[in-house]
Amino acid sequence: MMAMAEQGPRNAAGYAGGRRDMVVDTQPRGDTAATVAIASISEQDWYVSRTHGVYHIPACAKGDAFALLLLTSRGDVIDLGDNRRFPFTITAREIADDLLQDLHDHGIFVCAGARPSAEELASAGARRDAYYHRLIGEGDTMWARGHSYREISDLHRRAAIALGIEREWAYVPLRMSECPACGEKVKAGVAVCKHCHAILDAEKAAKHGLGPAARESGAKAPGDSNGEGATAKQADRKK
Repeated sequence: MMAMAEQGPRNAAGYAGGRRDMVVDTQPRGDTAATVAIASISEQDWYVSRTHGVYHIPACAKGDAFALLLLTSRGDVIDLGDNRRFPFTITAREIADDLLQDLHDHGIFVCAGARPSAEELASAGARRDAYYHRLIGEGDTMWARGHSYREISDLHRRAAIALGIEREWAYVPLRMSECPACGEKVKAGVAVCKHCHAILDAEKAAKHGLGPAARESGAKAPGDSNGEGATAKQADRKK
């Protein structure tokens, strides 16, 4: 985009009066469409920072075929020095090609139209799966060398999880929280703390016959197959 041009006859130093003029080529290259669509089948959010802005390529939500990002042209400025600045326009297609130079293997691509076609989605899926299989192979090789979790990157783990391929090195750490009663670590979403037996989710505990709410409502106790355990016991007492 930027080129140097020499003007005038050369002097002993090589240039006339030591002057050098800068010629800036700002002509757009390729497609100059006002809007370009980027489709993603990746389950990850991507953020790409450039001088003309920060771009968010959204993750493909579960159950959706793709996520879409629409790009328009942006303005940028070249600093020529000596307080001289040269503004120019970057087309949407140029921005898209720049953003995706390292993301094609993750199932992200520029659509030929306003939305991706079935063929484009299939091609992106095949490209992503092939890349993920290569990552899983790399993970297997690194794991075989010393069974070290440190050598396995998040990218390798993400590839195995995305394809549903079980690997010892592709574990997912459990999200833990603190029990408000005793302060011990427990799994998120549990009904009863395993350390102090405090009720952490009364509704869930009652559903499974645990806690005072369950006893007051006469919910079936664990182990009752048809919810008739409490009724049978009451009948025995009447006899």
